[in-house]
Amino acid sequence: MSVAVGQCFVKAGASYPDVWQVVSIDRPPGSIAHARLVRLSNPDDRKTLSLVALADRRQYVPHEGNKILRRRLGSL
Repeated sequence: MSVAVGQCFVKAGASYPDVWQVVSIDRPPGSIAHARLVRLSNPDDRKTLSLVALADRRQYVPHEGNKILRRRLGSL
């Protein structure tokens, strides 16, 4: 599975999962590619994960959080 900017993920198996959105992808030469993510409920919270970790469905699963965010912003 490929990971793209704008995709959202949640931690697999979490009771109350936070929705994290990919804001950028870094692919340094000779190193593993990483995604920078922000938490949708609080964009000041950020983390960096390898694309390998995000592609592992035992750790993270895709989420439709970007559609939820668009609906919230559209109702303002």
